[in-house]
Amino acid sequence: MSRPLDRRSFLKAGALVGLTPFVPRTLIADALSEKAALPAVTANPQVAIVKGTDYNKATVKALELLGGMRHFVTRNATVGLLINSRYDKPGTFVKPEIALAVLKMCLDAGAAKIYTIEGVSQSYWSRSDLSGKFKEEIKSIQGGNDQFAEVEIPKGVSLKKTEITRAYLDCDVLINLPIVKDHEGIRTTGSLKNVMGATSYSTNRYFHLGSGASGYYDDVQWLSQCIVDANLLRKPTLCVMDATEFIVTNGPFGPGKIMKGQKVIAGADPVAVDAVGARMLGLNPRDVVKIRLAHEQGLGQMQTEGMRIEEAEV
Repeated sequence: MSRPLDRRSFLKAGALVGLTPFVPRTLIADALSEKAALPAVTANPQVAIVKGTDYNKATVKALELLGGMRHFVTRNATVGLLINSRYDKPGTFVKPEIALAVLKMCLDAGAAKIYTIEGVSQSYWSRSDLSGKFKEEIKSIQGGNDQFAEVEIPKGVSLKKTEITRAYLDCDVLINLPIVKDHEGIRTTGSLKNVMGATSYSTNRYFHLGSGASGYYDDVQWLSQCIVDANLLRKPTLCVMDATEFIVTNGPFGPGKIMKGQKVIAGADPVAVDAVGARMLGLNPRDVVKIRLAHEQGLGQMQTEGMRIEEAEV
């Protein structure tokens, strides 16, 4: 049975659809290609996995295994954080402790400006006991530009253009903070899927219904391809995935059965990070359509057996 998409951003985005001008892909091609081509840390592990019950410390350790935040955030950079914080059921959102660790490390690396790409409420930060300790860091976060630009995707297969927030396009450093969890349509969420948090209401509807499907999850192939096409727009500089406590049933909204993986997974390759996350759900990455398509279109590596993976505990 299909059900309506439960996204706070839908209403805000829907109000802006049709009000923002078309922005030809050529006007921002140079800037986006430069951002999309930010080099991965080739001398260090491709994926870092850190296990521990202190999720803040686990995040810090994961980034240290990748060479430290300064490998990703240069001094005076503008950093956009795409945090999956939109739901409030246990196991459906990124733990604030993880986002706070990333925020603090970005500031320590010398970021000039940090903003959230998708709206993050104060109540989200309050879900963590660390919100008081990181009060000043939280205050430093700015809201992203929630105006949308319609941008062409020349290599898109199903999605030829998208309405996406300018905050996603404008930041120097894009840090994707997804959660791995069950998804009744495409089997699992993750880094690739999280990009939908930056797109408009009308684009989201097209992802689900653009093929003529009658329900939001009736055409998994189409939805998966649209997700991959949107990821062609730019590559995240870094992905930090929450695999600490997540639902393995009734996703993505919950409530559902909780698995306590107690792991933070980080890397510059969104496909690799998603593949590792899929394994945690007991899935072969090749059987997750969006992961397979992303691999086939050159967005990253899905064979976990051939990855450089370094693991640690805190």
